Amino acid sequence: MANYTLRWDQALPAAKRFVVLAAFKNEAVLDNNTGLVWEKSPTKTTNAWVGACHDCLNKIIGGQKGWRLPSIPELASLVDPSVASPGPTLPLGHPFLNVQPNNYWSATSVQGFTDQQGLAWIVTFFAGEVTSNTKTDFRHVWCVRGGMNADAY
Repeated sequence: MANYTLRWDQALPAAKRFVVLAAFKNEAVLDNNTGLVWEKSPTKTTNAWVGACHDCLNKIIGGQKGWRLPSIPELASLVDPSVASPGPTLPLGHPFLNVQPNNYWSATSVQGFTDQQGLAWIVTFFAGEVTSNTKTDFRHVWCVRGGMNADAY
């Protein structure tokens, strides 16, 4: 299998972009556009930002640990701008389950607001937009696995 780590030069249709990973008990999806591995079925529950970070860090998906909240560019990469709202605004034919047409946390704090009471960027999967939210609000959580750029946080 090719190494797709940190591949952001792809623009594949959903049928070629997403691969459900048997090695992860079919609970994770490789995104061939980015090289990231996403949980196939995010939980429907919500959490505050710190709790969301904690949830991903302690999550076991497909028998594997090493999950985290995605940075805002990573999370926004799942949005298909051609899909009309209300969403979820994901590429047609995607393999994900339980994705809510709602707000999902990113790990990225809004610059100048880095404490727990500050702001973090979110993706609204009902409209496909990026916006910010107070970290104490409850939003959905979608964990990812793969290389990360600390500067994106």
